[in-house]
Amino acid sequence: MKILIYMDSEKYHHSPVLMGKIIAKATGGEINVLVVVPKGGHPENGDAAAEQVKLDLEGYSPKIFIKQGNPKEIIREELDREPYQLVIADTDRINRIRKSIEVDPVLIKQSAISLLLTQQTKPKINNILLCTGCKEDDYLLIIQASGLAADLGAAVTLLHVFPGAIPSMYTGLEQIEETVDEMLQTDTLFAQYLRRGVEILNENDIESEVKIRRGIPIEEIVRETQVENYDLVVIGSSMVDQGLMEMLLGNLAVRIINRLELPVLVIGTRSLA
Repeated sequence: MKILIYMDSEKYHHSPVLMGKIIAKATGGEINVLVVVPKGGHPENGDAAAEQVKLDLEGYSPKIFIKQGNPKEIIREELDREPYQLVIADTDRINRIRKSIEVDPVLIKQSAISLLLTQQTKPKINNILLCTGCKEDDYLLIIQASGLAADLGAAVTLLHVFPGAIPSMYTGLEQIEETVDEMLQTDTLFAQYLRRGVEILNENDIESEVKIRRGIPIEEIVRETQVENYDLVVIGSSMVDQGLMEMLLGNLAVRIINRLELPVLVIGTRSLA
């Protein structure tokens, strides 16, 4: 896996570096680090950040690039230069690059490269919350997440949230209060999807559990992370079209991500293997 860690020269965060180290160790991945010095910033801060990265990634021999200028242009150039599969950045970066993302969606609304936003990174990823929209015949999210979970040796909880009233596409599912096992035995599209999702996880020898909720998706995701001990939340890039990513990374970015209080991985279409 080819990993790009995106660092801010003005404020050093250990979380993205630690997460990059965890994933590189598990996958045998290659790490590049891009240290961006903003316009008007001090180049010596970039040098200091690069030295700290070397200390934090001792034994991994990362390639470190220090560049000064417009973050939007620098990111675009780097993503065009190398076929990255995963970009890791700290959530604190959202405040600085949000305007650039809204004008030119270099990172967020491109759907190829997976994006991992770090916060309160733990030394090991043991439990992953995988949030799915149950898109018919689209198992890319589960395939990608299961491969990463297998490398990490992590268990996966597959969560599906019915947004508000049960959609007509789920006709045949009369009571949301039914047990998960009973629901998974129905012939609804979502049940078929989740059954296949569990099969994919089992094929990768991953310990898994299915949970089903009804309500506002982001509220149910937050609630689930508050009652269970997860180390990572995974969603698909397709959720951009469903509104969740705008909630995570739009005007409500800081409040929502702070509520989650753990790393969030947005899975892209480019293979993580």
